[in-house]
Amino acid sequence: MPKGNWTEADKDGFIHVPDELDGLVNKLGFQLRFHTISDKNEIQTVCDMAWIAQKYFRDHPEALK
Repeated sequence: MPKGNWTEADKDGFIHVPDELDGLVNKLGFQLRFHTISDKNEIQTVCDMAWIAQKYFRDHPEALK
């Protein structure tokens, strides 16, 4: 994982997600977009996203390093 805060955008406005977190970020982004077009409330969406992250890190413990 890159050193420093990888969540900060570069001078061109891009955020470079570490490879080991790319799958998680994609899944969470999908859930966020789904929330905007569904009847799910915010709390359910956040809980779903937390469950996805928990499952992701359980299945990919190397991403925690």
